[in-house]
Amino acid sequence: MKSICILTQSHLCRNPRVVKEANTLAAAGFQVTILTTFTFADLLEEDLKLIDTSKIKLKGIINMIPGQASKWYRLKQRLVRRLAGEAIGRFGWENILTLGYDYRKNLKAAIRENADLYTCHQEMSTVIGCKLIKRGFKVAFDFEDWYSHDLLPEANKTRPIKLLEKYEKFALKNSVLNYTTSESMAAGFAAFAGVEPPKVLHNVFPFAERDLFDGQFKDRTDLSRPSMHWYSQTIGPGRGLEFLVKSLDKVKTPVQLHLRGNCSEDFKTELTSIFPSAKGHQLFFHSLVPHKELLSRIAEHDIGLATEEYRPDSRNLTITNKILQYLLGGIAVIASDTAGQKEVAAVVPDAVFLFKNYNSDDLSSKINALIGDKDTLEQAKKSALAIATSKFCWEQQEKWLVGWVNEVI
Repeated sequence: MKSICILTQSHLCRNPRVVKEANTLAAAGFQVTILTTFTFADLLEEDLKLIDTSKIKLKGIINMIPGQASKWYRLKQRLVRRLAGEAIGRFGWENILTLGYDYRKNLKAAIRENADLYTCHQEMSTVIGCKLIKRGFKVAFDFEDWYSHDLLPEANKTRPIKLLEKYEKFALKNSVLNYTTSESMAAGFAAFAGVEPPKVLHNVFPFAERDLFDGQFKDRTDLSRPSMHWYSQTIGPGRGLEFLVKSLDKVKTPVQLHLRGNCSEDFKTELTSIFPSAKGHQLFFHSLVPHKELLSRIAEHDIGLATEEYRPDSRNLTITNKILQYLLGGIAVIASDTAGQKEVAAVVPDAVFLFKNYNSDDLSSKINALIGDKDTLEQAKKSALAIATSKFCWEQQEKWLVGWVNEVI
């Protein structure tokens, strides 16, 4: 049995591409091991529900869970990352220690696995994957994001951007397999590194997850009022939310806007202060829910919002989880006209309605038109579900991943 080692630094419940990849490759007959970092006990408990541990080995190479890791080790690792970031920010001394905890321990653990194929997710794993290639191992890279082009300038002050670019180019040129989230992102990588475009594996989810619908309405408080939903790990600046809230001032019919994710009190106060409540609109904040519940919460609403920005490059080029989850949830989508989201709209224009980013007149007119025409809204929901069945679901795309891996392994 051929062995595959998946490298990442996040909890599985926060890294769905790893979960889908691991389950699919294990079902295809490969021996699968995941090397990652454990940070929180409650998230680890959630992780273990997402994979078949009788077929997949999950190893927390770095354990930062309070009560399980020593206080000294946890303090040391956090201090190392902080000082490494200070070295970049103050002196321009780029280093890879800011990318995750205990780089050397991660690398040594990966080498010990001696796998037939490694697949690398996230920043530190990209660096480790390059080191493994130099040692003669077969390595594949899932470029979930364009790491060196993934954050705004103010957030990059303590990140080793030049080093990341160096390792990304090496990975793109020397791996046995590269894949990413959209045709636009693939073209961006090709131009960046002077290589053939990576293959495309969309951020889709299993259609079978619709069987988990709980049929409840936990978000909406008024079913007679149109409801819009937006979600991400973090509710914060740079996500188009300020622009969205201000644009609602021009929406005629009172709507509910539901935001799901981790949100600071300061940003919650900022959004609330500019929200046009006087127009009859209502704003709700919701905590994250386990992945298996997310589709139920999405399906409660009428419209999913994908207000991605043109900058940074990664955000413009990618096709995010949310727009594809909205389609799987069977709701209409209003999306900014980023390069990645244009790809989805081109496939299903009667379910995904694009607006010109930063143009509040265009956004508000799209919302007004959709909620003002029940027939168009219902048709959009039907089209969303149809395209999720035929194209944008994991059952349709996982066979590509298995084929690619069989070819290179």
